[in-house]
Amino acid sequence: MKTALKKVTFFIGMTVCLAGCGVSGTVTNETEADALSVSLNEEWQENQTEKEEKYQLLLESGDYDEDNIYVKLDPYDASPLSALLLFQTEEAMKVDISIAGKDDATTINNSFDEYTTDHSIPVLGLYADKENEVTVTLTDESGNSVEKKVTIKTGTLAKSIANIDVKEADTTKMDIGDSELIFVVPSTKRAYAFDANGDVRWYSTRYNSHIFQELNNGNLLYLTKESNDAETYNVLLETDYLGKIYKRYDFSSSSAANDTGKSEGEMTVIHHDGIELPSGNLLLTVNDGSNHIEDTMIELNRETGEIEKTIDLKDILPESFYEEYDSTSREDGKNDWFHQNSVEYDEADDSIIISGRHQDTVMKIDYSTNEIKWIMGDSSGWPDSYQKYFLDGDVKSSGGQHAAIVLPDQDDNEDTTDILYYDNNISVTRGDEADSEKYSEARQVRINEKEMTIEEVWTFGEDLGKDYYTKIIGSARYLNNTGNRLVNFGFRDEGQTSSIMEVTEDGETVLNVDLSDFPTSAWAYRAERFSLYNNQWTYQLD
Repeated sequence: MKTALKKVTFFIGMTVCLAGCGVSGTVTNETEADALSVSLNEEWQENQTEKEEKYQLLLESGDYDEDNIYVKLDPYDASPLSALLLFQTEEAMKVDISIAGKDDATTINNSFDEYTTDHSIPVLGLYADKENEVTVTLTDESGNSVEKKVTIKTGTLAKSIANIDVKEADTTKMDIGDSELIFVVPSTKRAYAFDANGDVRWYSTRYNSHIFQELNNGNLLYLTKESNDAETYNVLLETDYLGKIYKRYDFSSSSAANDTGKSEGEMTVIHHDGIELPSGNLLLTVNDGSNHIEDTMIELNRETGEIEKTIDLKDILPESFYEEYDSTSREDGKNDWFHQNSVEYDEADDSIIISGRHQDTVMKIDYSTNEIKWIMGDSSGWPDSYQKYFLDGDVKSSGGQHAAIVLPDQDDNEDTTDILYYDNNISVTRGDEADSEKYSEARQVRINEKEMTIEEVWTFGEDLGKDYYTKIIGSARYLNNTGNRLVNFGFRDEGQTSSIMEVTEDGETVLNVDLSDFPTSAWAYRAERFSLYNNQWTYQLD
């Protein structure tokens, strides 16, 4: 049976419907923007259900036990370096698996602690074009164990993945767990992940752009297209590393824009970031269909697909900033006056921290009231009424910065917040002119919100000089287990090279990787360190 497509269109802003829901919400603004329609599409669900019904029948057939394990490579046709193991045991047993790496540091391990007789075990982190050895250890409730071996042959690696050159990797000092990899989040083409040796251990067949986030349940928030040859990134998935889809939100392409400003080429609706709020809802940076782009956020109800909140930065910031903006221009004539490239929720005070590249500004906004709490940047050119929000301190203004995040407590002081971000160091509108375009760096600043002060506590990148300067993209991430930082110089050599480094608190480089020979715009927009088997994710056949 083919499921009908239901289209819902609302005025303004936006409307989104979750696959499976019957109602969509609307939030209106005073400015009349083009409508964004959304299609309710359940065809993916039927296809996936058919697959899982087949796997369930195989599992319950009685044909597969610990001595004859059924292996399905790429069970959801989206993750070629994964597999699904299906078998039954007479006694209830728990399972441990180990995917052999080239050394101990790159061997992937995971434990499935539930005692059961029906086993559907996801295998993640296989090598491409290899007969992978997987060890399956079965343990009964009395502690008796038996070990089985499974060999899984994979196909060749997709050609669009970059050449990965590991220049340095000190695994004794790197933040590596039982299944942690470095994930390359591209501006377009394939998302993929590699280990400390530079071997790809995961990639998706679904193209990806910018939105690749782990959710609290261990699933992924993943922006893709209707098909890889489509022009617009307008399909937002909740999926997992195995490729299973849990939810799908289809945005129309009527409000899409090209991130590079060209009038032709790939387009996107959700342009730079998407995060999960404590409620479970999603906060997304979107284009609303008006001539002003990349200046709007929506809160999407995860369960119903309703839009519960719209934040238009034109309602918060000075009118002159967008009405008189001329720092950059676009072929399509749209006004990219703010260019929001990140959003981070701060649970300490129910606020969000956003980065606006084209205003060289990082700022904090109360999420309930939309009132500004502080602004980090150069205060010159701002109206008098905004001066009270600027932080005081001898800290260089950032330029064209990206990916501002809140760090775990660093100083046992409830009045301070540490922010880590990637400073491209290019003065777009009001950045630091003296040092502009000389280098790029990861920066950590400490903000005392009670005293409205700011100080710089950690940086990395200035000593690398012009060779590692990147005028666009980039990221800096904090690795909780070690306190190391993962820094992505994503646009080196005019976009021909992306360089990813893991750096200690003391500034020692313990990982240095260059990515090259990738398709146009398939550079590393961000670099993340995620676990294939995280503690929140549980796979099951539905």
